Amino acid sequence: MNRQTDQAIVAQVYEQWQKHFAPLNASALAALYAEDAVLFGSRIPPYIGRTAIQSYFDNLTPGIFTDVVFRPDYIIRVTPDVISIAGSATFERTEKNPLELRVTHVLIRRENQWQIVSHHVSSKQNL
Repeated sequence: MNRQTDQAIVAQVYEQWQKHFAPLNASALAALYAEDAVLFGSRIPPYIGRTAIQSYFDNLTPGIFTDVVFRPDYIIRVTPDVISIAGSATFERTEKNPLELRVTHVLIRRENQWQIVSHHVSSKQNL
C-alpha cells in the first residue's frame, strides 16, 4: 500500500470540502467530519458532533457563496493518524467582497479514512 503524502491527504479533503460547499450540500459536508468533531465557525457557540455540524451548514444562506479556496501554509503530521493544518481560506461571495479567513483543521484517520475532527476559522485582521 502506498502512503499518501500529507499534502496529498490535505488536498483531497479540501477538494471534497470545496466540491460540496458552493452548492451547500450540508449532508455531504458533514460526512467529511468525524462523528465527534468540533466546528468553531462563523457562529457562536461551537458545533459539536456531526449532526450539529450538519445543522450549521443547513442554516447557511444558500447561494451566498460561489467558491472557497484553501491555502494550507503549515501541514504537520502530529501522529501517524493525526494531521494539523494552519492556513487561510478565501470564500467568494455573490454580492460582497471575498471573505478572507484564517483556518485551522485537524484531520484524524479512523478505519483508514481521513476526517476533520477540529475546524476553526477567525478573522485575518489582527485585533
